[in-house]
Parts: sequence; structure tokens; C-alpha cells
Amino acid sequence: MKKVLGIVLAALCAGSALAQITINSGNAPAIGSTMASYGTTGNVDWNPGSGSNQTWNITSFDYTQDGGGTYVLPSSTPYAATFPSATHCVTAGDNTWSYYRVANDGLYFVGFVALADTLEIIQDPEPDALVLRFPCTMGTNWTTVIRITYEILPGFVMTTVDSSTNTVDGWGNLTAPGWTEAALRASSHGYLSSYMNGQPLGEATESWSYMWVTQNGNRGASYSNPDATGPGFTTGEVGYTTTGTVDVDPIRGPVAENFKLSQNYPNPFNPNTTLPIELAKSAKVELTIYNEVGQVVSTMSYDLSAGQHNLPIDGSAWSTGSYFANVKAGDEAQTTRMLLVK
Repeated sequence: MKKVLGIVLAALCAGSALAQITINSGNAPAIGSTMASYGTTGNVDWNPGSGSNQTWNITSFDYTQDGGGTYVLPSSTPYAATFPSATHCVTAGDNTWSYYRVANDGLYFVGFVALADTLEIIQDPEPDALVLRFPCTMGTNWTTVIRITYEILPGFVMTTVDSSTNTVDGWGNLTAPGWTEAALRASSHGYLSSYMNGQPLGEATESWSYMWVTQNGNRGASYSNPDATGPGFTTGEVGYTTTGTVDVDPIRGPVAENFKLSQNYPNPFNPNTTLPIELAKSAKVELTIYNEVGQVVSTMSYDLSAGQHNLPIDGSAWSTGSYFANVKAGDEAQTTRMLLVK
């Protein structure tokens, strides 16, 4: 779970060189953007400093890709109803979904779903967990508590509490393979505890780690060692995130059974386009269009009969960029990406 959070924290934040930066809700990744994560295969020696106007360079280590994902609208995913407060979802395909809520006061972890063969794993923290406070700048501190409760057998309730205290203790320039950004460094002191029916299972496990966040939506880094006995460790695993290759195909949710959403045409468009849909039966259809940062720019509602329909879209009031058309018919939803070029 810490790895999943680290990927998104690294992806939430870009700035100008050699100048302190502030990160807020406006730095959330754009819906439709993609991110790839890389990590060292084992511990490396590194002594990152804290304080003002630092220079961090992690290009000398050997990395392998260990993950990645695409930011999609939660409403386009099969578990949207489970996490209704989510504003962003990071998905690695058709088997994992991580849900987050971007608010004015911070970034919150809302939940996680993974599918493994016939096993469905759902983690739903109670309440939503603050994982980055806004505005975030030098000296900002916050506490993260991820509490997960689930019944492993009838009458046996397991609870895990993954908590950490976090403080931004440095700023400067961070150079990773392929990019350099102004960054904030945050140190984290974590505790992991487990309980069975309210009774502790052993002692809490402590951990120390560091993360670097930038204002660029998909760039950041981490440094951790699960065997470290305190802060200031100089051996550990280094990871970083970078912008992935954006798929030119439309981003879609799970295949709908009762209707089909096709790509808009023309695409790119300026300023008008048409969105084709096919209904298996009569339905109330809701069309919501979002911009790149997840803001609603248009909503329309139709009562349509079964068959083919072409929904008109007018982008004359919008600026050049990517837009996402989310179509709901009954309990099903589909999303496609559109490109407006003026």
C-alpha cells in the first residue's frame, strides 16, 4: 500500500529551478495522463540532504520498471459506487484500481481494489486517509492514518492501521533519468499495527522513508529501507516516476452490456463533434464532459429509444486540449477521450 501511495504522491506535484515551491489541489494529475514507475532492484548507497536549496541526483543508479498506471474518472470504473467521494482513479488495466479524492485541503486515499483470479480484494479505509496536505511547502506537516477492517472468517475481524507522521524538511532541484524539477522533500516516520477482534497482534512495526514531490503531474521520487532503525539512513531502495506514453486510443471503462459508446467524429474537432451511441433498449442517457483536470464543462440529459443515436457536442466555449465524455445509461457508464484543437 505504501508503494501505491508513493506513486500517486510523486505524481501529484513541478516548479521553477532553484526556487521554493508550493503544491496545492491545482497540481493534481490530469485525467487521461499516464505515469510509469521505476525502482532499483536492491539497496543502493545514497545520502540525501535536507534543508534549503538542495541538489539531489538519482541518475547514477540502475533501474527497472516496476509499475505504472493511467488516471481515469472514477465513474468510468467498475467500482465507482464503492468509492463515491473519489475524484481520481489510477488503474493499471483490468485488475487494479486505486481511488483518491483531491480537495482544497489535501489529497486523500479513498480505497483500493485488486482482482486475482476469482479473488476480489477491496480495501476501504475508515475514514478517508490524508496523504498530502494542501498547500504543501517547506515546513508543512501532517499525519496519515490508513485503517482497514475486514472479516477474515465469521467472528474474526482483522484491523490494520498503517500510520505515519510526515514533515517537509527540504527543497531544491531533483534530477532523475530524463528530467529535472524543483522539488519538496518530505520525511516520514511510519507505524504498522495489526489487531484481531480489537486485540493487538504483536508490537507495532516502525519505518522511515523520504519522498520528493514536484508540481509536475507525473514526476517524483522515493527513498526507503524497511530495515532502517531510524532516520538519516544512507542505504535503501530508490524509486522515481515519470510521464508514460499516452495511449492514443480512447480511455474506456468496463464494457457496457446495454449500450455501446463509439469514438466521437471528427476527432480532433473544432469546435463541433458528434458522439455516437447505440442503445439496446430505451433509457435515460446522461452525458457529462470533463476537462483535463476533472472539472465538469458540460452536462446534458436525453430520453432515448433503442437504436443508434448521435449526440452533438459544441466546444466553442472551451480551450484547446483533451476532454472526456462520460455517458451513463441506467447503471452503466462508458468514457471516451476527445481532442479539441483550435
